[in-house]
Amino acid sequence: MIYILVLFLFVLSFDLIYGSVFDYYPSSISLSPVSPPIILQSSDYPFSCIGLSRTYRGAITYTDFESYPVPGWTSYGGTWSNVSSGYKGNALQGTDDNGGLGSASQYYYNTDLSSYTSLWVSVKTKLVSRSGRYGISLIDSGKNRMYTIEIDTRGGYIEVRSYNVESSAWSLLNRASIQNYRSSDWYIIVVNYTVNSSAVNFYVWVYDVNGAQVASLTASSTSDNRFNPSYIGVEVDRVTALFDDFIISNTDPRIITISNLPGSGYVVEVYDNLNNLVSTATSTGSTVSVNIVSDTVVGTGYDGSFTIRYPNGFPCLGYNVSTSDAILGGDSYSLSYSSVTTNIGSNSTSAVISTYISGSSSSKSYVLILKIYNNDVKPYYIRLILDTSSSISPYLTLNITIALSPSATADPIRVVSGSVVAGSSGWISLSGGSYAYIYVSGYYTSSGQSSTLNLYLEYCSLSNENSVCVFYPIQMVINS
Repeated sequence: MIYILVLFLFVLSFDLIYGSVFDYYPSSISLSPVSPPIILQSSDYPFSCIGLSRTYRGAITYTDFESYPVPGWTSYGGTWSNVSSGYKGNALQGTDDNGGLGSASQYYYNTDLSSYTSLWVSVKTKLVSRSGRYGISLIDSGKNRMYTIEIDTRGGYIEVRSYNVESSAWSLLNRASIQNYRSSDWYIIVVNYTVNSSAVNFYVWVYDVNGAQVASLTASSTSDNRFNPSYIGVEVDRVTALFDDFIISNTDPRIITISNLPGSGYVVEVYDNLNNLVSTATSTGSTVSVNIVSDTVVGTGYDGSFTIRYPNGFPCLGYNVSTSDAILGGDSYSLSYSSVTTNIGSNSTSAVISTYISGSSSSKSYVLILKIYNNDVKPYYIRLILDTSSSISPYLTLNITIALSPSATADPIRVVSGSVVAGSSGWISLSGGSYAYIYVSGYYTSSGQSSTLNLYLEYCSLSNENSVCVFYPIQMVINS
């Protein structure tokens, strides 16, 4: 109070002595909110892949020759056995004894297929010893006429021949050279035959085990003695040879088709039961064809899996085929997916997300739930914490983590059959101006389930106890 009185007397004296005027100029200060350094954003790919279902199977029969005898097959001449030197697993080995049709030896699927006017046949084969021919045989219903599509070791040709059709003996319908033929190599023969009123037409391709085409030809049988093939199998003529990956199909067995993808850029990978990558393809639209000519009966003829990836490389779905089933050339599959609903809170510091994941342990869903953006120039250390208030279905198995890339992820929050095994993720450093993802992977073992997961995104300025930390609430509702 004394200070104010003194100041008033000083100002009054100043005016009286100098006769000046004291003017007041008003000023204002504008305050703008500063964006937080870490902000939440919607995912680039707001889709959750839920499952993969087979919509078509073209295979009439198939075998990987893992055991002998093959159920439903029979021999006409020759010595046939099972050996462990297959391309993958075991193989069928045949040695000619001149006891079959045309003084060769056949082993064939003993079901009459003459009602079909067009079929595809494929087999993987390799010479063991001697000189002659080995490949595919197509026999008539009376078992006295035959077409063959075989490799001739003498010069390295693929040949289409007939027996007791164009003449009462063997007739060569056409042949073509196999590029860089080596008798020690495996080859894949693919045949499509069509029967019409004037001819039996053959379309033939030969591939090496890497899927590269090394020969092709067409041929026709126009004799009045031509026939619809009834019994289809393999043949050895003067040689001992191995056979693997045999399939008879009413559609092209060189490809597998995946439809109903969310769009272009999605990658489909096919793995065999030995966890080897068989083939991969990238979609240019909602459908993609995967070339599996190198392994038309995938693996050793059972099991196998698919991985479907988002365009940025993160997995979207892992799908395991039953051990009682197989992945076969000519199969068609359809992807099931669901939208991810995201509501970002004010200042981008909270979020509520709702999504669906797989309701079966055969399919594992992967979801890029949210993006985390570091709006600062310096790095921050981030992790996720699962709140105990979460409501978790006992049918849920789930991992929740923070990922910089498919190969750079923090240790996840883990839920196994509804029980929390790890309640927080590991820490990860997020550089200034860069992104990370909240990434979920898992499945329900039952459909019609729902869980509400209450999380906190914690970010800290330092990686030690002296750090200042901030928490963002994130709620995830996950359904099946």
